[in-house]
Amino acid sequence: MSVPRTAIVMPGVGSYVPGALRRLQDRPAVRDTLDEVDDAVGDRATLPPSRLLVDPNAPDAHELMDRHELALHLAIYAGALAAFRLLEGDFGIRPDVLLGHSLGEMAALAAAGVFTAGDGARLYLARSAACTLYTTDPGGLLTLRLAPGHTLELLGSAQLPGLDLACDNSAKHTVVSGPDESLATFAALAKRRAVASKPLTVRTLFHNRLRESAATEWRRLGTDVEFRAPRYPVLSPLLGRDYADERELRDGVVGQLRHPVRYRNAVTTLRERGIEVFVETGARDVLGAFARAADPRVRTAVPVAAGADVVGVADTLRTCGLLPLDPAALAAPSGVPAG
Repeated sequence: MSVPRTAIVMPGVGSYVPGALRRLQDRPAVRDTLDEVDDAVGDRATLPPSRLLVDPNAPDAHELMDRHELALHLAIYAGALAAFRLLEGDFGIRPDVLLGHSLGEMAALAAAGVFTAGDGARLYLARSAACTLYTTDPGGLLTLRLAPGHTLELLGSAQLPGLDLACDNSAKHTVVSGPDESLATFAALAKRRAVASKPLTVRTLFHNRLRESAATEWRRLGTDVEFRAPRYPVLSPLLGRDYADERELRDGVVGQLRHPVRYRNAVTTLRERGIEVFVETGARDVLGAFARAADPRVRTAVPVAAGADVVGVADTLRTCGLLPLDPAALAAPSGVPAG
């Protein structure tokens, strides 16, 4: 069986679904990852990240945003990493490259073995401390159904304080970051120009130059976390190439506070490398939609979608050519049922 060249992509905000891993929580790869993150966090998050991933009655993202945002971000991180470890350990998936989007960069680096699951969680705690020390006015993210170039033109004409292009996701989807007051004015301006917009469920300001001091502090607080060479190539959406050394890896971690996500360019780069399948480790199809917008020929999959069980994961992987069509051909040690 010829396996297509594959990228595993790790999503950020927008990928959370309450109880997404409830039918997979007993798999060792999932259970051990969630336990490791919970142990590292202790009582420093207002809710255990694992509960948000295994309890279908856990709060949704809107409920979590104001009082439990750190727990939400830790759950997104833990869920993406647990899904990757399930795909790697139980199904033998070996990606050609990893790619993280915004918060997903942390999960991609942990998946590549740059740091442990627990150390990744500790980096999130350090980020929270840095943002608390160097606070900003309340801010957030606003999605726009608008081309990146037109978004930049609109930002230039608006001349509103603190606004930055946060994400260049596809030819028709961008994200702007900034203080709440400026974002509200910008959304109204976009509406007058018949541009659809929608706030994302975040309260922490990301991908914005106003976070420069917090990013510097975060890097200082994270110096005690050991970084190792990645087991898989990890593409930096900002650099447009794989991370090359520890300095770039540490810059990439803190860059989610300060720099934009150039996901559209990353998809183009991976397609030029011959990547055929984009496997998303979130609970819903977010990054796959952007990849298909960049190149309709690309195949995408969300095998560990919300509520999936082991059989469903296997079926999705077979559909995109990553597992044998004959269930009996699966390696016995994987533990994947043949049915």
